[in-house]
Amino acid sequence: MDSEHESEDDFNQNDDNRSDDGSERGGEMDDAGEGATSSSAQAMGLEDASAVRVHTPLTLQPNVLDCKTFDIMPLALAVHPCNIYCMAATKCMRWVFTGSEDGYVRKYDFFASMNGKTLLTQGQRHGQVDSVTKAGILASYWENEEQPNKSLPALGEDGLPIATPGPSELNPNDMDIDVHVVKREGDIHLIKREGDVHMIKREGSLERAMTPVARAASPSEESKMSAVYSLDCHSEAIFAVSGLESGAVNLWTPRHEEGTCHHVFRQHTGPVSAIKLTPDEQGFISGSWDQSVLQWDLNSGSVVRSYTGHGSQISSLAFQPTESPTMTMDFSNSTTNVSNDAVLMSTSVDGMICLWDRRDPTQLPRKLQPPEKVPPWCLSACWSADGKRIYCGRRNGTVDEWDFAEGRFIQSIKMPANSGPVSFVKSLPNNKHLICASQDNIRLWNVTELDSRSSLRPFQIIAGHHGGLISSIHIDPTCKYMITTSGNREWEGPSTNGCLFYDIQPMM
Repeated sequence: MDSEHESEDDFNQNDDNRSDDGSERGGEMDDAGEGATSSSAQAMGLEDASAVRVHTPLTLQPNVLDCKTFDIMPLALAVHPCNIYCMAATKCMRWVFTGSEDGYVRKYDFFASMNGKTLLTQGQRHGQVDSVTKAGILASYWENEEQPNKSLPALGEDGLPIATPGPSELNPNDMDIDVHVVKREGDIHLIKREGDVHMIKREGSLERAMTPVARAASPSEESKMSAVYSLDCHSEAIFAVSGLESGAVNLWTPRHEEGTCHHVFRQHTGPVSAIKLTPDEQGFISGSWDQSVLQWDLNSGSVVRSYTGHGSQISSLAFQPTESPTMTMDFSNSTTNVSNDAVLMSTSVDGMICLWDRRDPTQLPRKLQPPEKVPPWCLSACWSADGKRIYCGRRNGTVDEWDFAEGRFIQSIKMPANSGPVSFVKSLPNNKHLICASQDNIRLWNVTELDSRSSLRPFQIIAGHHGGLISSIHIDPTCKYMITTSGNREWEGPSTNGCLFYDIQPMM
């Protein structure tokens, strides 16, 4: 495994040395920064001006809220050998993580990729648009492993646990947990486990425990790799969670001891297809192919609530925005929270949209049923920037628009004929533009100019992807960059196996 190691101070220092566009500060920027630091130090009465660090806020880039359209151009390609099922990024866009069908989590340096001089080979550029010339800088990668389940042994006919055949005496090194033999009396062994004393009676080649004890790990329980079905990370990459095929969720560290699994959350019985950290980053929501949605507490590692109401595999999760972003909003401030943790939206492949009020654990979900004659399908749904509308992609090449407060169906946005299913939708901060990813292309729609009586379609093509399902679209809080990945997430459809980094420019 290729990895890099850096301290938290180095991480923060590197972020402070970057300008808003991700490039390294230099020249006049350095002089201005030193002047601002020196002035601040003098005002505070400090002799050492270098001891003061200037906070650079993350705010929307100019003209995002009042522009007519956007110019979204792909610049870099992160080459993958297989389907990309999921993707996550830090708030400052320093690190980008992708989860693939081959069972690897890959960590990319986003700004080094966008500003670097590493170019794609001629073969890698084949099939890409002319603007895609740079290669994604892979910082490290690691396996998404199924960790052995340290469970209690199976019970025999007499109700006592049966241990695996072994040598004449217990070997603590072969046990899943710490076991120490403290006394032997004939065929009776007294062992100590985690402060408790247990008695084991040997009968032939089998060892029967009078009280439940841990069993030795069998060869079939050795760690094996699992496709990364879902992924989400802490805003500063302190930790991350990923969904596995068995239904487990791994908690691992991406910055220190990269890829080290520190805990496994187990309760789902099918692949975990959707994961979303709560806005306060103290827990997360997971959705699975077993049709269940669970809320986990990261402090205790337990399930605090189960959301039941879906009848098919869970496809997406999203919290309602509290308000529209403003130009003065500092997204790097931990107190800035644009998501409402009280309202959760979950979708399933059968087309069902469930809206949950998390303030009332006993309340049933409000369900938005697909309109009549609409095929059951929903791989993605999103909120508008102000949280007042919901957009849902359908199999028949349409996007349904709903009013959240009234639960009313507003309209259906139709893609061109033969464009294929809509696999992902993403709204932009200005409440006017919507990104819709179909099998043929990604389109940018202006939902305020839709008119069923007009033959003109108010959309433009976003270059880059063609001929594959889009598994995820991420737009950073400042609306300067976009990342897209292609993969079918083990549902039907082709994939281009591409991860593209885009630059976003508002057009007045």
